[in-house]
Formats: sequence, C-alpha cells, structure tokens
Amino acid sequence: MTPEDMRLHVAAICRNEGIRVLPHSRGGRASKEARIIAIRPVKSAITYAVALHELGHVLGPWQSQPRLYAEAGAWKWAKEVAGVWTPSMEAKMSKSLHSYVLWAERRAPRVKLPEDGHEFWMLLGVPPEPRKRRPSAKRRTVGSVLRLLFGRR
Repeated sequence: MTPEDMRLHVAAICRNEGIRVLPHSRGGRASKEARIIAIRPVKSAITYAVALHELGHVLGPWQSQPRLYAEAGAWKWAKEVAGVWTPSMEAKMSKSLHSYVLWAERRAPRVKLPEDGHEFWMLLGVPPEPRKRRPSAKRRTVGSVLRLLFGRR
C-alpha cells in the first residue's frame, strides 16, 4: 500500500462516515460528538496509523469508557480497518499505549489500569525502551519504582 493509497483510504472513510478533517501540526485530535478529526497529512505508515487511530475515536469501540479503554479501542479499530499494518505502525501503537500506562501510574489510584486479560494488554505488546525522566517531586514507593523498571506487575 503506497502513501497515496493510505491517504485515499482515510479520505474515503471520512467521506463515507461524514467526518470532517482539520489540519493539525502534531499527532492528532478527535471529537466523536462533532464528528471531526484533526490530523497531519497522511504521507507515511505512521501518519496513516495516527489518522486511523483518530477515526477510531469517532467510530471505534469503548469510546464512552475511561481514557485507557478509549485509547485501546481507537487503536483496535485502526488495526482492524487498516489496509496494511506494518511493524512501525505496531511500534507506534505500543509506544502510545505504553505512554498512557505511565500516565495512569502517575495518577494512581485516581486512574485505574485495565483489568488483567483486557484486550488493552494484548494491544500494548512489548513496551518500548524506557525514556529518561526527571525525578518526581513526590517520593516514589518501592512498588512504583519496580513497575517503572520492569513493567506492570
């Protein structure tokens, strides 16, 4: 599938589903209620995956559930409708979902991770390489340090 085929695929979905597309300078945004997505131009497998992911926020499963479920649902939908799913697209999905796990862990216990066995964990796949982070102002527990180093336990 060429980048032009990818662009045309996204345009066809938007046209068929009555979804308006706005430009966006970085990543993407979506509004299910307004049926609008804001994306960068589709020029590669990565921008194709992000565009489909944003469409997944409008058309995909679990969009009325908490944030981690909604993110997983949008990626699940993107993966199912993509004309091609490359290793770089898989890595982008995994990296994005992993960033939400870290986001949720920083906000625990207010934000809960999906239960064991939820499809979220299969979509996550292998976590990306850890990034260097500034130490938090609050004290970390042994459990949170172990989770950061070795993943979800």
